[in-house]
Amino acid sequence: MIGIDGFVELTAEQIAANKVLAQNATHHASWPWNEAAVSYIPPIAYPSDGLPYLWDEATTAWVAFPEFPRS
Repeated sequence: MIGIDGFVELTAEQIAANKVLAQNATHHASWPWNEAAVSYIPPIAYPSDGLPYLWDEATTAWVAFPEFPRS
């Protein structure tokens, strides 16, 4: 069913099933579970400069996407 905001409204059972799937998904060890987002989130916000980054678990930091043109 589509809600007034245009998004599909999920049943309680669908929400619970999606939560289980998210919790069982592979994730970075340093990312904590966020109940409000129903997801694992990075401990450091994604950079907002518009460039692509990858998460480096060894340094627990965002690193510039390799070989992405920066000019």
